Amino acid sequence: MSGAATPHAPASARASLPPTGAATPALQPPAASASASAPQGLPPPTTFDILPDLHNLLKRLIDPAPTPAPTQPGADGPLDIQHVATAATDIRLKLQRARRAVMALPEIDRTCEDQEEEIEDLEARIVRLKASLRELGKPTGTADDGDQRMTG
Repeated sequence: MSGAATPHAPASARASLPPTGAATPALQPPAASASASAPQGLPPPTTFDILPDLHNLLKRLIDPAPTPAPTQPGADGPLDIQHVATAATDIRLKLQRARRAVMALPEIDRTCEDQEEEIEDLEARIVRLKASLRELGKPTGTADDGDQRMTG
């Protein structure tokens, strides 16, 4: 039988990613810090986009009122200085949500030194893998004992 032992293995079992090994311990997530509430990917960019809201708030504050300012200013109308704190609440809440989203990212507590060490380990691994590829690309020598030749 020349076929593979598990020809119908699921795609996850046939993954082409190499094992990380001891050379890159930072790539393996620690079991204690992995939580079910950690996001799988990055938050949407709108989470961090406060400039349009801030621009709108400042524009409402700077633009003079064409009519007398109402006691309860609308979302797009002119804004008196005493209402700035109330109008800025939405921006403040958006900043808090963005801060929570950043803090929920995986490995956010890693230091620059940890990341530099991992980069050095990965660069050393790249050098080793390139050397292995060069060795695989070299032509093989002829065998001296004659066992490799075919006789006919």
